Order: sequence, then C-alpha cells, then structure tokens
Amino acid sequence: MGKPQIAIRIPPSLLEKLNNYVDRTGMSKTDVIVSAIAHYLGCGSDVPLSLRMAELERKMAQLEALVKAK
Repeated sequence: MGKPQIAIRIPPSLLEKLNNYVDRTGMSKTDVIVSAIAHYLGCGSDVPLSLRMAELERKMAQLEALVKAK
C-alpha cells in the first residue's frame, strides 16, 4: 500500500520559493514538504534516513562553496 496523500493550498509566493528550493537542491517537493513538516512538529527523526542524508549533503555543499569563495 502506498503512502497517504493530502492536498493543500499555498500562496503563490510560497510556491515560488518551494519551486526555487527544489530547483537548487534537486529534492522533490514531497521530500521537502515531508521534511519541513517533520521538523516543525519536532519529529525530525521520523524523516527517512535518505532524506536526512540528502539534506546534510546539500548543507555540506553550501559550506564548501562558502569556504572556496573566501
């Protein structure tokens, strides 16, 4: 059985920010939203390990870029 689905409505400006984030990171919208909800609710450990690793890799890449820029 697949995962349950929900439908939400968000302001256009928030959707634009979500789309920009997805484009920058390569994550899916679903992964970004699931991760954000889990962290907001204080249950970040419920996020699958693959998503947590992808987030860490993204943050490491940002740090590496900052170090190289200096």
